Amino acid sequence: MGVVIKQSFWGTVISYIGVIVGYVNTLYVRVEYLDLGQIGLFTLITSNAMMVSPVSSLGMGSSFVKYFPAFQKGSNNQFFSFLFLITLGGNALVLFVCYLFKDAITLRYLVNAPSYVHYLSITAIIIVSNSFFDLFFSYSRSIKKVIFPSFLRDIFLRLGALLLVIGFAMDWWDFDGAVIGLGVNYSLAFLSLIAQLMIKHGFRFDFQFVFISKEWGLKLFQFGSYSMLLAGSFALINNATYDQVTTILGPEMNGIFTTCFFIAMIVEMPRRNMSKVVGPILSEEFEKQNMDEVGRLYKRGSITMSIIGMLLFIGIITNLQDLFDFIPKGSEFQMGFWIVIGVCATKLMLMISSFAGEIINFSHLYRYNLFFQVLAAIILVSMNHFLISIYGLNGAVISYFTAITIHIIVKLLFVKYHFRIHPFVRSHIPLFVIGAVITIGAYLFQPALNPILKITIRSILTTLFFVFLIYKFRISADINKIIHSTFERFLKINLPK
Repeated sequence: MGVVIKQSFWGTVISYIGVIVGYVNTLYVRVEYLDLGQIGLFTLITSNAMMVSPVSSLGMGSSFVKYFPAFQKGSNNQFFSFLFLITLGGNALVLFVCYLFKDAITLRYLVNAPSYVHYLSITAIIIVSNSFFDLFFSYSRSIKKVIFPSFLRDIFLRLGALLLVIGFAMDWWDFDGAVIGLGVNYSLAFLSLIAQLMIKHGFRFDFQFVFISKEWGLKLFQFGSYSMLLAGSFALINNATYDQVTTILGPEMNGIFTTCFFIAMIVEMPRRNMSKVVGPILSEEFEKQNMDEVGRLYKRGSITMSIIGMLLFIGIITNLQDLFDFIPKGSEFQMGFWIVIGVCATKLMLMISSFAGEIINFSHLYRYNLFFQVLAAIILVSMNHFLISIYGLNGAVISYFTAITIHIIVKLLFVKYHFRIHPFVRSHIPLFVIGAVITIGAYLFQPALNPILKITIRSILTTLFFVFLIYKFRISADINKIIHSTFERFLKINLPK
């Protein structure tokens, strides 16, 4: 268990450092040194690759994690090598199909984003590199060695993108060179992971496949297909809008959309790390058929994440205007004001919904998650097709908000119907009242200071008042325990209980 805790701790630290690097790059360096069209193209190249790579990997990474325990230590490399060849074939097939439809793909971008056509080969390189990176990441997860691959994914790739823009700003290379560097960046991450596994953990390819039976082949096909569709639909939800904004409105508008979308993503960040911790617990409770404990985790997770999400939501929306005043080209990014508001609201709803998706995923009804996710992807892409043309960037955020809201509601109702549990408690009502009061107060607080000072002072005061009210009204026992232990340990103050 010590190994798991250590890996989880450093994985969390790495992910937050990666977020900081991403914010510096997205909110300052890119907007300072790239024009809107270049920002849009830079993002589109990687987002399109992220959208396709789950398909080209054919779900083999998840398959290795699932079936890893079934093989003896000596045959794990044989099994992995077999999946490596399948992934290689999946990439070859996807690239071949893209080559056959090259004219149709070119035509798609010719009107509003003709410059992207020149970078299709870079997208292809990233597709291949990312699909193999995910496969070898799965190997690392299976042997419980995730610190280095997490560093590569969350920090190395973001630092690389940051350095590419800085190099462009310093005239070390032109924009084409920076784009080519994206392909190099992802390739280096993939090759570095292979090298680390070979040097430090003794990984070797072993292409003796006599142990792969037809029964195992069928299992791989079924689970691999499920994993591919699940990961593919998730990637579609996260990346399709970037592509549709570019093809309908142009790369300049995509530059605004991607930057504003990134601002709001921090609201959901705590949920990602909490789900990693809660996932194994839910799996264990389902194994025991202890639905009472599953229900308690569901409710505790909701109120805790609601508090954290509410604080982050308030911090972003009340400081948004000052943020636009502070960042380079802020007046242009103000076009994305409602993007930030809409995405923040969506992410807050995800926090409030707790672990509905995880509960479905760890139950015998796990396959329904695929149906719900594919449904959300279809709704998103369909609404984007119509609304972006009519309402521009606001149409894109309406589509995203609607698709994810439907996705959340369907999962909540599904869990309520099948497991007779829901995430809501009475404390949600005073929490929303506190959130509304703090939001109004923070919004009205407009001292005559420069934007960065206003953001700093407003954020400190908002946090202090919010935490005080949450503690005073005992909204969450878990949060109150954290506040108590913090005051006792670091300030040597014993708060009344």
